[in-house]
Amino acid sequence: MKKTLLLAGVASLFAVNAANAEIKPYVGLDYNYSSYGMDYEARDFVEDDYNNLSLVAGAKMTDNFGLEAFYQRSLNEKNTTSDGAKVSSRIQNYGVDALGYLPLGCDQEVELIAGLGLGQYEMKYREQGISADKEEALGIRANLGAQYNIDENWAVRGMYRHVYLQNSELNDINEFSAGVRYNF
Repeated sequence: MKKTLLLAGVASLFAVNAANAEIKPYVGLDYNYSSYGMDYEARDFVEDDYNNLSLVAGAKMTDNFGLEAFYQRSLNEKNTTSDGAKVSSRIQNYGVDALGYLPLGCDQEVELIAGLGLGQYEMKYREQGISADKEEALGIRANLGAQYNIDENWAVRGMYRHVYLQNSELNDINEFSAGVRYNF
């Protein structure tokens, strides 16, 4: 249900573009390095650093404001606990961010970006020989970064993100991302 609502929201961003020439939709791909902060009991059990990719779709509503939806997933990471157990884990996240842009310079090729958002975070893990389990949490995201607009269609972006996770053994995430955007 949540994924359906997210996809419907992204589709409506593109549909609104036909009605209003000011809205500029885009798609992108980001590489992310995510470092999870965990409760003491979970630290030894699962991996806390993940390399992952995220697909993004968004739109700049004005020169200074935009919305962006994301879906992020990692490969399986392997971990061996202090007592020798082998654990495999992966992360999967999706959500939406509201972003503020501050264009710099006369040509406005560089933009500073700050934003807030919400995401649904899920970590699946399996201990060798035991059935799988998962940990889910709602996350409040704070973003800070910069974007360089190569031309009117292409841009590259770097971001730092801190995510506070609610009601979970996973406490927070510090994430660094670098990616590319294609503007329509």
